[in-house]
Amino acid sequence: MKKKKQVDYRHFNNQTLLPETGKEEKKKFKDENFKEDKDTLQMAYRAWDELQEHRKNRERNRNYTFGRQWNDPITLSDGRTITEEQYLKEQGKVPLKNNLIRQLVKNIVGQFRSMRTQPICVARDRNEQPLGEILSSAVEYVHQHNRVWELDGRTLEEFVISGSCAHKIIHASRNGKTDVWVDHISPSRLFFNRMNDIRHLDCTLIGELHDMPIADLLSRYAKGNRQRAVALRQIYSDVRDAHFEQRYPTLSNEPTDNIDFYTPSENNMCRVIEVWHHESRERLRCHDTLDGTIYKAEISSIDEIESENSRRIKEAQAQGVDKEQVPLIKTEWFIDKVWYYRHLSPLGHVLDEGETPYWHESHPYTIKLYPLVDGEVHSLVEDVIDQQRYINRMITMLDFIMGSSAKGVLLFPEDALPDGMTVEDLADEWTRYNGIIRYRPRPGIPSPQQITVNGTNVGAYDMLSLQMKMFENISGVHGAIQGKAAPSGTPYALYVQQMQNSSLNLVDLFESFKCFRTDRDTKLVKTIQQYYDMERYQKIVGEDNLETLNNVDEEQVKNVEFDINITESVSSPVYRIASNEFLLDLFKMGQIDLRMLLENGSFPFADKLLQSLPPQQ
Repeated sequence: MKKKKQVDYRHFNNQTLLPETGKEEKKKFKDENFKEDKDTLQMAYRAWDELQEHRKNRERNRNYTFGRQWNDPITLSDGRTITEEQYLKEQGKVPLKNNLIRQLVKNIVGQFRSMRTQPICVARDRNEQPLGEILSSAVEYVHQHNRVWELDGRTLEEFVISGSCAHKIIHASRNGKTDVWVDHISPSRLFFNRMNDIRHLDCTLIGELHDMPIADLLSRYAKGNRQRAVALRQIYSDVRDAHFEQRYPTLSNEPTDNIDFYTPSENNMCRVIEVWHHESRERLRCHDTLDGTIYKAEISSIDEIESENSRRIKEAQAQGVDKEQVPLIKTEWFIDKVWYYRHLSPLGHVLDEGETPYWHESHPYTIKLYPLVDGEVHSLVEDVIDQQRYINRMITMLDFIMGSSAKGVLLFPEDALPDGMTVEDLADEWTRYNGIIRYRPRPGIPSPQQITVNGTNVGAYDMLSLQMKMFENISGVHGAIQGKAAPSGTPYALYVQQMQNSSLNLVDLFESFKCFRTDRDTKLVKTIQQYYDMERYQKIVGEDNLETLNNVDEEQVKNVEFDINITESVSSPVYRIASNEFLLDLFKMGQIDLRMLLENGSFPFADKLLQSLPPQQ
């Protein structure tokens, strides 16, 4: 038996986790190269470049949301291009702002968080509804360990600011835990093809930019092969070995604003471009009449299929079976549409590739573009930027008018100046508390007077009030829905009606985001069905559903057809009040006892009171 050659690990440095090769090993590993795919890399770059305008609009909307509202560039007559803030400072003015957009975004996110919802799986076949309940518990578990409710809150904020949002659902190992994960993908790193379908069914290209340390890159793409690790290190030879090195401040948006397609933001990071493309493949649709299975096969496997058919015919003829009665593998040529992924280096090296590993036969991303009318994206923040700019302009103008107006100017006739007192002494005495100036009035000389002039009324206050009202009308978020106190004498019914009318302006936004969450959770459930086994389900659903689990097998759970409904959660105050009132009515009518009331209701003292009740006989 030939002895297996041992791998020499002495050339690996424990500090950098990078392979270092000598002259002999460089020659040995020279042929270990990754194939290149420049066409896919160029296609991804074009999709990235086409979204440059959207990224600029998102950056501008984000700046206005978080108070950087004088950053728009302007070109002066001398050819200089500076920001509006710098221009105002050069004019001797203070660039003031009253950030109403931030309060608008916070109000919308607050309304979403006050209506807490959760997904529920409803089986198409009502006999399989217990399986839908098992999947509902699994989805709730995945939502909890991914902090999806917090993720959705921040995603909605992104949706309001930029008009786009994206999540990624994968099955991976993180921090020693292998599970289904939900990630928020920043629009600054995402790219995709042009789409006109509001459901995004015409998506044929999608991907994102990854930045990772060299150690993570080797761990993920070397696949346990030292030769691949050496080749990877040669591809990313310009990446530094520093464990902590950054060119930008820690809490800053500069790395995001200055992101490049080929170059990572930090020198110690490796850029990987993940590309998913909807491609066509020539394939064979095979029907094995022996066991009735239908599957797909590559064109290159036609020889194997014919050999298998020949083998079956020979065996059948040896037993005296007619050739026409032999169950063969029937093939049919067709064009197969598949999602194919590639992980590329900035130079086009294919680090990893393959067809989608997911049962849903699609890419792992879920995106939503709003409103996508004729392919255009417009956010809610974009609609109110002009009003915000005019409000800031009026505030700055009023401040300049008040600052340049005469305030407390003293007119003192020179002939009335008291003997022995200078002008400086007069000014000190005039401004001193309880000061007294003794002077002798003379005929024909006017008395001293102090002039205070209010700012010139050019209608600025009326215009400012008008723009504040227009801001509410355009955004659709009025005083009632903001929780402002109603004017004195406003009837309760009228105030409630105002709140309902205000919420109607945001229904379209919330429904679009709900559609995004439904698509995300549908892909999430299909991923759960693919990777979860019965042991995992037993740990998730608990003892209440063990009887249901014992009556089904793993294939039933994997193959059950379901719908996803986003319903109001028990944690919602409105839901708790309605359910408690319903249970109390049943208790008063004698339809349920106290134990059933406490077990099914949402009362803060329920657990303590249940322990005080005598055990059931």
